Formats: sequence, structure tokens, C-alpha cells
Amino acid sequence: MNQTSETPLFVVEEVICAYPISTFYDSCPRYLFYALLLATCVTRWTGWLADVFLGAAATYAGTAAIQAFILVSNPAKHNPYELITIPLVSDNTSLWNSFPSLITEADQIELSPAALELDADAVLAIVVTAYLTFLPLQCWSRAFSHERARYILFGLWHMLMLAGSICALIYWPTLRDTPIQYTFCYPDLPPMGTVSSDGWEAWQRTSTWNNSVWEIFSNSTMFDQLPGVCFYPCFNTTQILRQQTTLEATVATGDYRVHQRSEFWDEVVYSKRYFTILPYRSRLPSAQVRSIWIERKNIFNGLRKDFRSPIYVSQLHRTDLMDSTREKLSVWRPTGGLFTLHALGSWLRLILDTIILCALVFSIIVSPLTVIAFVVWIEYYIHEDGPSQEAPQQVGQWSPLVSIGFLLISAAILKLKYWVASREELEDEIEHLRGKLKRLERLREEKVYK
Repeated sequence: MNQTSETPLFVVEEVICAYPISTFYDSCPRYLFYALLLATCVTRWTGWLADVFLGAAATYAGTAAIQAFILVSNPAKHNPYELITIPLVSDNTSLWNSFPSLITEADQIELSPAALELDADAVLAIVVTAYLTFLPLQCWSRAFSHERARYILFGLWHMLMLAGSICALIYWPTLRDTPIQYTFCYPDLPPMGTVSSDGWEAWQRTSTWNNSVWEIFSNSTMFDQLPGVCFYPCFNTTQILRQQTTLEATVATGDYRVHQRSEFWDEVVYSKRYFTILPYRSRLPSAQVRSIWIERKNIFNGLRKDFRSPIYVSQLHRTDLMDSTREKLSVWRPTGGLFTLHALGSWLRLILDTIILCALVFSIIVSPLTVIAFVVWIEYYIHEDGPSQEAPQQVGQWSPLVSIGFLLISAAILKLKYWVASREELEDEIEHLRGKLKRLERLREEKVYK
């Protein structure tokens, strides 16, 4: 069925088949998410206002984390490659103007229908940004860690973001393994821009891909039944959480970055809270910036004491008896005082305290810069995925902002409830608080006896 002529029966062009970023993760909701995280950092001292911003951001990021779990647990399965014989087209053909990604100087291609899931880029941006933002929040704000219940809540959210980040980082590099996709067209009917899938009908593939392609272009009746002017085998694919009709195919012109995913970034994720798994009590009084600054003299005095302790211990052992004994031993023996059990403990304490202090300083200074650098990099990366599906004036893009506005108004009114309450309402509230206070005192006494 191979054909070689100046006017081939059909031509083959490389295309990009992908599910575009969902409107839920489009540019406006993502930028609003970044703004909420920034607002949380700026208003962390207010308490209730920071809770509103962080709560809205956490629900959005939590949805992205759940999708990361689903994507990594249901990876796309690629069928084995099939050989397809195609008409040989020379490099000096006049079809380049109509087919910029034309396949030339080849009479065979390998085909395995597949599609990219571009939601993976947006999910990665959201969960990793949320995870990295938690670190400076914990270091710079006492409001997020002074209550045990609040600390547990933020800790659970942080664990969710960590798990979502790991899943997103596992799934994201698999996109570079997506096979190259092709479209088949008549030489005088080039594809027009981006083509959306209208679904797949069983008649389009009756046996092998090779036989199906040649049957369609050899039979005008079958070709007329195609939903478009070209035949896209990649439309015969499915993706979890997606409708098949949302799949789009675009001619792969230029250096399309999706095929350059082999340079996988090597981002190191970290958290100061991982130090709590060590059964070790540090001289650092707290992970808060203000506490460390107030206690800076005690911290450095403690480190200096740990540094001098092994040397002081070794000096205590330098008695006349030890000196006379050491003269009979090796020349390396006088340094043994530095490696006694007590000295090793002091050295270990010094090393651990120094590591923790450096890690905290690193998290305080470098972590915010890491968040900014990551957001700039990933947003530039997502920008290369193509334009947004919806414009900012469409309801799907501005509705989250309106929801946050109403949430802020509601929270502000509830914050002022005592100012607008009547005398009777205040008396009822006082009685309720008295009863609550008694219950808390009783609970405290029970814990004291335990």
C-alpha cells in the first residue's frame, strides 16, 4: 500500500494531542490562590482574617492534592506501537506552507495513540506552592502554632500538601514519555488550527491502524464521514476525570516544550518540622524568629559551651599519672581525651544544634525566595501550554473572587457580632461563656489528676 508520487494519496503531520488545563485551574483561579497565600502571610497577626485567607487557599489546594492522588493511581496506559506505511514525500515538496510539521523522507511511522494531561502542570504548581509556603508561615508566625488544635489542623494540611506534592512530582515527569502523535490528511485539505474531538466512532478503526488509515483515504465515502478534514488516531483515547470531547489536537510547530520534559527539575522539598522526629532536645528554644532573636545570646553561649566542653574534659585528665602513662604509649594517645563518651556527646550536641540553627536560618531566608522562584518558573512553564480556555470576564474565572469577597464580608460581620448585639443577646452570650468556662475548668482538673 506504499505510494510514492508527486501527489501522494495522503500526508502525515505531527500534532500535539492534549487535554487543556481545566477552567478550575485556569489562570485567574491560580493567581487568586497565590494572592490568598500572600494575604495569609501579610495578615498572619490578625488571626481571623488570616484564617479566612488560608482556609480558602487550603480548600483549593486540597482539591488539587486529591486530583494528584487520582492521577498517579490511574496513569495513562499506552498501547504497543504499530507500523503504518505512508506515501513517501521528499524534503523539497511544495506542501510545507500548508503542513509545517510534515513528515518527509519516510515510508513508515510508528503510532501509539495517546494524549497529554495538562492539568498535571497546574496541579504541580498549586500543591508544591502550598507546601513550600507552609514553612515560612510556621517560622514567621506564632499565630499558627500557639494552639495545639490549630497546630494539628495545619499539620494535617501540610501532610496533605506533602503527599500531593510527591504524587504530582511522580506523575509529572511521566508526561515526557507520551508517544509522538500524528494526523493524516489529504494534500489539498490541511488542518485548520486547533481541532477538538467530537468523540470516537468504532468504524474509524476496523482492524489495524495501518489498514484503517488506508481504507479511509482510499474510500471517499468513509472519508466524508469523518468529523473533520483530517484523521486523528489520538482521539481514540480516554483520560480519567476528563470527557473525551475536551481533547484537542494542535499542529506541533516550532520547539514545542512538551517533548523537552526529559530535563526534570531537581527541587528539594524540606520542612523544619521533620526535626521533631529526632529524640533530641536542642538548645534552640523555639522555631519562631522572634524567640530565636531574643534568646540569641543564650543560644550562642550554649554552642560555645558545647565547643569548649570536650577540650575542658581532656584537660582534667592530664594528671602526672596520665602523662607518665602516655609517654609509654603511642604518640596519638594524648588526643584520646577529646574522644571520651562525654566528649563525643558534647560534640554531637554541638553538631546537631548547629545543623538545626542553619536549617532554620535557611528556611527563614531562602524559603520565601524559593516559593517566588518556583511560582515564576512554573507559571512560565504553564504559559507555554497555550491560552486559557476562558477569558477573565467569564463567570468561571471571576466567580471564585466573588466567593472570597462574600466570605470576607461574612467573617467581618461575625467578628463584630458583639458590637451589633442587643443587651439580651450579650447576657445570653455571657451565660453561655460562663458555662463553657466551668466545663473547661472541670476538664483542666481532670487532666491534672491524670
